Amino acid sequence: MYVVQTTFRSIQTAANCPRLTKFALHAPKFVEVEFDNGSLYNLSAEYLRIYSPAVDSKIRSVGGDKVISGRRHVGIMSAEPIGNYGVIV
Repeated sequence: MYVVQTTFRSIQTAANCPRLTKFALHAPKFVEVEFDNGSLYNLSAEYLRIYSPAVDSKIRSVGGDKVISGRRHVGIMSAEPIGNYGVIV
């Protein structure tokens, strides 16, 4: 029964997720993302560089902390849609 409840909850959550309505590139400093619930976010190039899920951006030190090099003066050159929901920046 727990599995059914968890699955139903995850389906409901996915159905209630806000939909992306606007993705605007303001090169080279940030991207602007807006959702149908009115949420508006300006994501800086440095923020995207640090929190990117890309494998090549995740270098771990001996202590386990994430080390990101080249994040200070990073810029965004372009953005391309990938698949149904991804974006390469």
